Amino acid sequence: MDMCRPPPTRRPTVWTRLTGLLAMAAVYAALIAGALPLALAPDPHIRDLRLKLVGCALTCVLLWVLASVCAPRTDRVVLDTAEQRRRHPSAGLTLVLALAVPLASTAALAQAVGPDGEEGRRVSRIYSAGGGTHHVPIDKVLNAPRETAVTVDGVPQYAVDVTVTVQFDDGPRSVTVHGATVTGWPATGGAVALLYAPGRPGLGVRPDHSDMYTSGMSVPILGGIWSLTLFVAVCPFFFFGTTREIVHTARRFRMDVHGVVAALLTAGVCLLLPGAFFHAPTWAGWLLAVAAASTPWFAELWVRKRLQAPSTSSDASSSPVAA
Repeated sequence: MDMCRPPPTRRPTVWTRLTGLLAMAAVYAALIAGALPLALAPDPHIRDLRLKLVGCALTCVLLWVLASVCAPRTDRVVLDTAEQRRRHPSAGLTLVLALAVPLASTAALAQAVGPDGEEGRRVSRIYSAGGGTHHVPIDKVLNAPRETAVTVDGVPQYAVDVTVTVQFDDGPRSVTVHGATVTGWPATGGAVALLYAPGRPGLGVRPDHSDMYTSGMSVPILGGIWSLTLFVAVCPFFFFGTTREIVHTARRFRMDVHGVVAALLTAGVCLLLPGAFFHAPTWAGWLLAVAAASTPWFAELWVRKRLQAPSTSSDASSSPVAA
C-alpha cells in the first residue's frame, strides 16, 4: 500500500476559520476605505476612521495568529497522495486573497491624492479645531472672475477675490478672501464656500477647494489608479492554478512566511503616516505612497518563494514508502 507522511502542521479548527474570516473582512474594509475618496480634503475625522479600520484589521489578524498557534498539531499518514492534491481552498477564497494585493496598492497610492504640504497642514488645523465648509454671502467682488478648469454638474467654476462677512463665535468680521471659487458667475449676494473654524478666528478663512479635489485633476488621477488596479487584478487569473496551491499552503500560519509578510505590510503602513499626519510635500508624498504600494507585491513574492519551494521538494519526497 502506498502512503505518504506529510510534515506536521497545525490542524484547522473552528476558531482558525472564524478568526480568518474576521481578519479578511476587516482587511478588506480598511483597504476599501483607503481606496475610495471618502474625503480628499485633509479631514482628520476621515484619517482617524481609516486608522481605526487598520487597527481593527491588525487586531483580527493577531487573533487569527493566536488561534493558529494554539491549534493542535497533526501528524497524519495519508494513504492516497491524490487526496492531498484534491484538498484545495475554494475558488472564491483564492480570488479574494488574490485581489487583496492590487487593492492594497490602490489604497496606498490613493493617499497621495489631495492637498498636501503647507496647504494641507493649514486646512487640517481648521478641521481639527471643529471647522468646516460654510456658505457665506458675497459682500463685494474685488476683481474680474477667472474661469477654472473645473465644472460642477456642467456649470463652470470661477476663481475670484471677494469680501465677505464671516460669523465667528465672538462676533461678525469682514474678511477679504483671495482665490475663492464660485460655481457659476460670481456676483454680490451670491454664495461662496469658505473653510474656517467659528471658534478659532486666528486660523483664518480659506477658500474651500473640495470641488477641485472631487471634480478636478484628482478624479482622473484616482481613475488612473483604479484602472491600473483592475488591469493588474486580472493577472492572478493567468496563474490561477498556482495561486490555489499557494493559498492552500498559506492558510496555516508559519512564522517564516506570515511574520515577514506582516513586517513588510507594517512598513508600508508606516510609510504613509508622514503624509497622513504631517502633510509631506507633493513629491515626498508620492514617493512614500509608491514605496508603500510596492510592499504588498514584495510580500506576495516572499510567500511564493517560501511556499513554492517546499511543494517541489515534497513532490520528490512523496514517492511511495514501504507499507
